Amino acid sequence: MTARAHGIGPFRGAGDSKDRERRVRRGAKAHHSLRERGIALVIAMTAVAILAVMLADMHESTTASFVVATTERDQLRAEYMAKSGLNLTRLLVSQEPAIRATVAPIYQLLTGRAPPMIPVWSYANGILRPFCDYEGMQESGIINTVGVDFATSEGLGDTGGTCEIIALAENAKLNVSDPLNFDGDRARTGVAMQMFALMGGYQSPSPFDPLFEQRDADGQYTSRLDVVSALIDWWDYDGDRTTFDPGASTVASGGAEDDVYRMFDDPYQAKNAAFDSIEEIRLVRGVGDDFWATFVEPDPDDPNTRAITIYGSGAVNPNEATPEVLIARVCSILTDQPLCTDPVEASKFIQIMRTLRMIAPIPWFTHPRDFRAFLEGRGGERDLYPMLAGFLGADNPILFRPVTMSAQQGTQVESAFVTAARILTIQSTGTVGRATVRVRTVMNFHDRWTPPPPNAGTMPGLGIFYYYRVD
Repeated sequence: MTARAHGIGPFRGAGDSKDRERRVRRGAKAHHSLRERGIALVIAMTAVAILAVMLADMHESTTASFVVATTERDQLRAEYMAKSGLNLTRLLVSQEPAIRATVAPIYQLLTGRAPPMIPVWSYANGILRPFCDYEGMQESGIINTVGVDFATSEGLGDTGGTCEIIALAENAKLNVSDPLNFDGDRARTGVAMQMFALMGGYQSPSPFDPLFEQRDADGQYTSRLDVVSALIDWWDYDGDRTTFDPGASTVASGGAEDDVYRMFDDPYQAKNAAFDSIEEIRLVRGVGDDFWATFVEPDPDDPNTRAITIYGSGAVNPNEATPEVLIARVCSILTDQPLCTDPVEASKFIQIMRTLRMIAPIPWFTHPRDFRAFLEGRGGERDLYPMLAGFLGADNPILFRPVTMSAQQGTQVESAFVTAARILTIQSTGTVGRATVRVRTVMNFHDRWTPPPPNAGTMPGLGIFYYYRVD
């Protein structure tokens, strides 16, 4: 047994060695397989990371392209919504004579005289709302009340956007540019007296005094008279400085008008030609942000707040102008009246006009002589001042004191006002989604204006453009 066991021993030892080799080889293969599986996992994770980055980049670029395309689409639609509002307003204004004929019997029954030009442009946003805000009109139920289904007409109904319209008469403002109806010293004097009155020059003290007691945006001390002179020197054709004497109501020339402009950090010269846009007024000496916000455009989004214009003849529409503008125009002729010199009387006039327009927003004056009669406190029982005196009491302190004027001054007052409007500003804002586009235009609707050659003929019914801008 021992020998046999010793005989078998070597054989079993060889087998064990082979088994060990096989086990070693299997272990090596298993280890190699594990290494391969680890590398594959790393490769897979790397590939996933790369694909994730590519997908994120693709998603970002696709999203950006989609947003840009959507924005451009909405901006284009908003622009055409704004243009639609503009063209509809032009169409409405062209129909004013027919509208006036319709309301004439009612107006004559109330006032005893024929109506003046009806300011249909002031109501354009409300009248044209079914076209500009169809969805809003549907929600309010007005569409169903009207009984007209705009959705059945091509291009109307739910347009996916809205438009908002602001329209106003430019002759409701004071003209600071070269007036069309006057020339020479008469034109310069008229502009000087109007602007001096608007800035409170005839009042003592004036609420605007602090504005002219500090340095302007250019570091200069600029008085009212300096601003008045600079405005006139910008558009008159000579190189001499205008000097306005408010006491004598005269203008004179002397010195160089460009001296102050040469001292600026970025010097330039006066234009010596008419203004091309309202924004150009900012180049005039003394016209900084404070002056602009006080006398030119207190609210940039609402042109109704603007007190001055560069378009028109120089005559003011008493049915459309703000009370402050009316006082400035009147006081450019009647400088010594309490309405012009006493801030209390001026505030009474302003309050009365605002209250009247709030209670009854109609054009009160058929002719300039009706406005003159209102200033003088005379007329029949259906004229404005006697009607107010009868309602409030002749001695009511709310009423302003009537002005007195000579026959010559009365003629000047009547020539300084007009009750028709031929040059209108129309601002139409289209909105689609988050896109907003504003179209601002100045339109000429004067029926006696004839286009110059080679466009000779008659005035287009929808007017012509003086100014056009898309924001």
